[in-house]
Amino acid sequence: MLSLAAGCGSTAPAPAAPHAPMPMEDRVLGMTGAAALAGMADTDESKFGPLEVGADHAAWFRAARAPFLSPTHGNRFVEVFVNDLGRAAYYTDADFPVGTVIVKTSRENDAGRPGDASGPIFVMEKRALGHAPDHDDWSYAIHWASPTERQLAQLGGPIYWRGASPKVGYCSKCHDNYDRSIGGVPKEVRSIP
Repeated sequence: MLSLAAGCGSTAPAPAAPHAPMPMEDRVLGMTGAAALAGMADTDESKFGPLEVGADHAAWFRAARAPFLSPTHGNRFVEVFVNDLGRAAYYTDADFPVGTVIVKTSRENDAGRPGDASGPIFVMEKRALGHAPDHDDWSYAIHWASPTERQLAQLGGPIYWRGASPKVGYCSKCHDNYDRSIGGVPKEVRSIP
């Protein structure tokens, strides 16, 4: 559940199709959306546990020099990390190799600045051909060990929604609108590869 950039560091990729602003209930873990998602049936891939894929993201390439505001990730400030396997493809038009993992960490928005409270961790993993052919074979996850008090009431506790959990279906619905299923890091904060 994340987004990124490309283009040899020159320009952020454009969405494949026009991307209209998302209504509040469709924004990632917005209050209305969180209540609807929390009410869905649990699967084995909806039960909380330690972050599996991307847990070592802090040691990876940081795609943005500073946090930036992401309206489609709950209007939170985010940072993007890409593992070594996907780093070269991230900045070109090349296909992402199987095993690429992109992690977007988030901080709650505090009056237009990154706040002290951590938001969810969003993860995208490029899987083998045929894993999710309608979604460019990306698998998505959202992990939030310590939801804010406001979100805790809606979510019912910490979350780790991943893989086949219907609770991450909206991730692919949004990412399907972007070139190579990734969004973009704003040019002004993009890291040089």
